[in-house]
Amino acid sequence: MDSADTIAFLKEREEKLGAPIKWRSYAPWFAKLRGEKREYGVFLYTDGKTMVYEDFDREPTILGIPIGRNRKRDDYVKLEASFPVSAIKSIDRVTKTDAVRSYDKGRDCAANAGILSIALRKLVTKITLSDNTIYYMELMDHKKFVSTIKEFQKED
Repeated sequence: MDSADTIAFLKEREEKLGAPIKWRSYAPWFAKLRGEKREYGVFLYTDGKTMVYEDFDREPTILGIPIGRNRKRDDYVKLEASFPVSAIKSIDRVTKTDAVRSYDKGRDCAANAGILSIALRKLVTKITLSDNTIYYMELMDHKKFVSTIKEFQKED
């Protein structure tokens, strides 16, 4: 996607959102407890009031080189949903192993990552909403996400 395509894509998302995008990122791994999981990630963006996540159909690659699959590929079903930024109750760091285990069991069993886990294991962001919906996302910059959400929640 070249820069003109990117600009057009972002403009289209702003029109859909009805406001300018104030923050955006990509989460290479995503799971919603008792919901969807995306091994190839989601695009995440917000106008400061509504957080939107969506994925795109794409073939698997290694170092940008497309690879085939040995088994028949499931039909792609687009994932696109949102939640209010004001509904975010907590944001924590957990291990990806705990997040995957939670998703597989259908219940949250992901404890906050300790110092040793932070140093040695792959971490993901756990987002808990006021209705107890839980998302796990491998965000590009956890600290920036936390500070951005805090700023948006102050504005409300």
